[in-house]
Amino acid sequence: MRPKRESWSPLDFYEAAHVPAADDQTALSIEIPELSATLYPYQKKTIQWLLKREGVCWNVSGPDSVSSIEDLPAPQDADGAYSFRKVRDPLATGRPLYVSHLYHAITTDLAPFQHAEQSVRGGILAEEMGLGKTIEIIGLITLHRRSLTEKVVYTGEGEELLTTGATLIVTPDSLRQQWMEELERHAPHLKVRYYPGRKHVKTDAEEELRVDLASQDVVITTYPILSAEVHFAMKPPERSRRQERKYERLESPLTKISWWRVCLDEAQMIESGVTGAAAVARVLPRINAWGVTGTPVKNDVKDLYGLLEFLRYEPYASSAQVWRALTESHKTLFRSLFESIALRHTKQLVRHEIAVPPQKRFVITLPFTAVEEQYYGEMFKKMARRCGMNTLGAPLQTKWTLEDYENEMRTWLNRLRQSALHPEIVQRRTTGRKVGPMRTVEEVLDAMIEQSDNDIRNDHRAYLQTRLTHGQMLENSPRVKEALEIWETVKESAAVLVVECRQELKLVLEELSAMGKSAASVSALSTRDDASASVYDDEGEADDGTSNPRVGEARAKLRHALEVLHKATFFCANAIFQIKSNSDMTEPDSDEFKKLQQLEDAEYGKAQDIRREILSDGHDRAMSLIEKLGRQAHNQTFVEIPELVYTEMKGLESGPPLEMLERLHGILNEQANRIDEWRETVIQLLCQALIDQESEVEVTGEEFMDSTKIQEELIVHVQVLRAAIADRQEAISGLENQLIKHETRVSLAAAENGDGPAPEKLLALYRLRDEVKPSPDDYGSLRRVVSDLRAVASRLPKDGTGGRASTEGEIVHRHIRATQAHITSQTKVATALEREVDRFTSAMNARVEYYRQLQAVSDSVAPYEGPNDDQAIAACVTSEERHQIKLGSAKAKHRYLLNLKKEGGQSNEPRWCIICQTYFTTGILTICGHEFCRDCLKHWYRAHHNCPMCKRKLRPTELHDITLKPRELKLHEDSLHADTATGMLPEANKNQVARTSGIYSHFSADKLAQINDIELASLSFGTKIDTLVRHILWLRESDPGAKSIIFTQFRSFLEILGAAFDLYKIGFSTIDRPNGITRFKGDPGIECFMLHGRANSSGLNLVNASHVFLCEPLLNTALELQAIARVDRIGQKNETTVWLYLIEGSVEESIYNLSVKRRIDHMGQSSKAKSKDSTPEIQEPTLEAANTLELEQASLNRLMSRDKNAGEAVAAEDLWECLFGQVSQRITADVTDGIIEEDDV
Repeated sequence: MRPKRESWSPLDFYEAAHVPAADDQTALSIEIPELSATLYPYQKKTIQWLLKREGVCWNVSGPDSVSSIEDLPAPQDADGAYSFRKVRDPLATGRPLYVSHLYHAITTDLAPFQHAEQSVRGGILAEEMGLGKTIEIIGLITLHRRSLTEKVVYTGEGEELLTTGATLIVTPDSLRQQWMEELERHAPHLKVRYYPGRKHVKTDAEEELRVDLASQDVVITTYPILSAEVHFAMKPPERSRRQERKYERLESPLTKISWWRVCLDEAQMIESGVTGAAAVARVLPRINAWGVTGTPVKNDVKDLYGLLEFLRYEPYASSAQVWRALTESHKTLFRSLFESIALRHTKQLVRHEIAVPPQKRFVITLPFTAVEEQYYGEMFKKMARRCGMNTLGAPLQTKWTLEDYENEMRTWLNRLRQSALHPEIVQRRTTGRKVGPMRTVEEVLDAMIEQSDNDIRNDHRAYLQTRLTHGQMLENSPRVKEALEIWETVKESAAVLVVECRQELKLVLEELSAMGKSAASVSALSTRDDASASVYDDEGEADDGTSNPRVGEARAKLRHALEVLHKATFFCANAIFQIKSNSDMTEPDSDEFKKLQQLEDAEYGKAQDIRREILSDGHDRAMSLIEKLGRQAHNQTFVEIPELVYTEMKGLESGPPLEMLERLHGILNEQANRIDEWRETVIQLLCQALIDQESEVEVTGEEFMDSTKIQEELIVHVQVLRAAIADRQEAISGLENQLIKHETRVSLAAAENGDGPAPEKLLALYRLRDEVKPSPDDYGSLRRVVSDLRAVASRLPKDGTGGRASTEGEIVHRHIRATQAHITSQTKVATALEREVDRFTSAMNARVEYYRQLQAVSDSVAPYEGPNDDQAIAACVTSEERHQIKLGSAKAKHRYLLNLKKEGGQSNEPRWCIICQTYFTTGILTICGHEFCRDCLKHWYRAHHNCPMCKRKLRPTELHDITLKPRELKLHEDSLHADTATGMLPEANKNQVARTSGIYSHFSADKLAQINDIELASLSFGTKIDTLVRHILWLRESDPGAKSIIFTQFRSFLEILGAAFDLYKIGFSTIDRPNGITRFKGDPGIECFMLHGRANSSGLNLVNASHVFLCEPLLNTALELQAIARVDRIGQKNETTVWLYLIEGSVEESIYNLSVKRRIDHMGQSSKAKSKDSTPEIQEPTLEAANTLELEQASLNRLMSRDKNAGEAVAAEDLWECLFGQVSQRITADVTDGIIEEDDV
């Protein structure tokens, strides 16, 4: 019967790991004089266990209590081994019979299995982070030395190994220097050597290095080095060879030494067992093997397989099937196995023994600046819309499901968290702007104003386009006069828009001119009247808008505005024509008729002028290229193909190659004539006048169709020209152009099927091309002729004087020189012809682009063909209103941003309300720029619907909520309750704080005010960064010499923070910089160490730091604890403080509260305190237990998102709570008792 699958978690390992007995008096007597560190009781018990796993123990014997290391007695024959149980022999033979469901085996002899279990020397040291695993290993090294009775030993294959008493320690590269420093500090008598890898060893120094390594007490190397050794450590497969290998295969010295002990620090790095480092670690010769890690399980218990492979614990190490069965269906056996080979203490268990200074934890709540709040608010609204919800988190559709929006919600959660740190993180990610200086808050505001202005233009244009469509529904009907009224108002609005866009373009060009970037553009602009300045300057070449993005953007705005104005003007002319032509509306030949006729002509004339301006870019570009070709044609400056002249003189032996040369000259001359004809045709087609550039030329609306025929003829001529020039190049050099050959084959196949441009014409041209194509088989090439002539010359006698051979040689050399000169000149000409065809192509593309634009303009004023019944008209009116509402909202937002700019972006002082004559901090800004307190305007608006000051009529969307938050920091101790304490801590809360331990610590309001009052330069980088800078500067004064760790889940934020630290002269290093850890530990000028969530910081000892800044709350507490554990560990001498920064009213509050709730759950407590106090007392041991449980239950390898630009991984069921958990306290602008609608329309 197959065993039932059981549920597993990382906790199964941690619960199974061995914990030494508390009353082991023998272990407590351990003393190691050579070790300078003082061992805690639990560390002594750990060392005793380590010794026993190596086959010895610390013992105290005799009347004088002499202590010594003694061998453990040989294990007695046991009744069984792991997984085996004794059963009755069905054959009644009397022999003992044992069965294992794990191994699927039955045996009468347990000895092999017992031997496999007892032969494992070493195990897994899995102490919790910060409990001194390094000291314990150093103590083991010092206490248990190898007795070297033989200099060499031999493997089972007869390979010689040098014996040593050294311990090989393999560590992550970031911890190498830390290990060497710890060994020097605590056991300076040990000889320590760093092994840099095989590639740094000279071949003739291998034996010397091996002896040197063997003479050490400790050899340290790293996982990357071990991975690089894989090809030197693994024996190559046996292969049959015809001859013996001529070179000696290089080997890793690490595999030529019998190590006393091999320790893998942060051993979870070989969890899979398939990496190069894991492969080398398995084959290292050793007596004892140790995996040292505080987090041996990253995802699940299957991660332990790599460690068992390293320990060579059979049969698990070699049988994946047995291991799989153990971890799926045999939990009891699993626990027995790891109870014997793994040891773990937690901080909770040994807190009473260790002397780590207490740690204070504070949460500092920060307000957004006004700019950041506006930016964040807009992002939040976009998030809600994209995720199918309103801003309160309610679905907008009845069939809304989390599965449909999970990825979108996860993306937006990351963006909102990043924007709470600094808007630049999101900007660089979404726009791809990865380089350039970091923006200040003021620069972010400028970008927001620019974007808001663009939004207004787009919304305005969409509104006007809808109104134009509304008018089209009414034309050609008795309601045409209504259509004319609509179009007239649109024309007026569009004309204002055009003037604004012209002015913006002018200002941009003037700014660039002042910067010395565009003087020519401004000069060109100044020669025109402002009212008729073209969108494009000069000839379309001097400055086409692509040289500067701002110029291109300004010109695009002007173009769009002109397109709306053109449509409105053209439609007005149409309406006037319809009114004039309708005898029921206008009497023929009357004064009104004539007046309308004049007005119609004027409107059509204006529309044509606007159309020309819209097309001026394409027109100028095309005309510039056309005129250049025209000048070349007039001056005859096109490339001239020189005629190939053949000299008749030839000899007997040189006759065949010279006859080929003669034929080749003839065909190339014919080809040159044909190429000239095609070039002439192309030039004539290109130089044809552009339609719509002369007023007397009637525009039919079919210009694009007419140009298509010319375009197709141009395309096929250019294709054949390219092919003919490639043929000519091949005839010169003998090299075939594979690209042209492929293009020719494809175009021919398409033409034969009747596809592609002008297929019949293309086939005819290709036939003409074939007539003059110098086939390589028939004509060869000029280079081949030279080669043949040189062969002839080599065969001629060298000593002939004046005879036939001499004459023949003179003829051959003369033709060689002439042909080489032809090759040079013809190659230059062919290259020039290719460049000329490229110019033809550019001109051709410019023409078709011009006609495409012309056709687009013509199509934009085509008659309306959609429904125009009452229902369609009503729907159009509704769309107009919706666009108008959206436009009003955009204008209100823009007015608010401009107001922020005017106030400096940070002015949060209370304002005066003229209605109630009091100051307010929560108010409303109207689109006309007036401010009132919220309650007053709410009552006023219900009765009047206009501005109390200027009486302008106001829509609900033209009101913008403003919140004037003072730059005030709020501090509360991390009480594991979101509502424990806020503000400046009232006296009652202070009393509670004073009597609680660990989490609740006193921090005066005066000190918080000191941090807040530190003046920075005028530049502001946002709330988080500015406060961090102030805090570090404050620590300089209040805690001189203190060092800090700054942790965030987003690496990109550290780049931005680093720029601010550079500005304010704050020394820092990062884990990603070379020697970053060493500099932080040794350089007094380095105040901060920056750490991010994707850094492999396990095992990193940074006890020289006493402050930890968590830049944002984390849902996965294990990530937070990884950072805190760098300072809260054995060796810390100073009291430590953790500062968690939290943005008020953001998703950070939701995440923090959810994180706190989970920690409470881990402590087995409800949110209601057992005491009568409003703030529950949470003792330090309880918190330690919660932290340990969090680390042990977490899948550490899955804490961070797979997307390297994202932050921590968030489960799908937590997404809504993270996004909307605190939204009711933040969203006030969307629910205003009828004043403001919930979402943007």
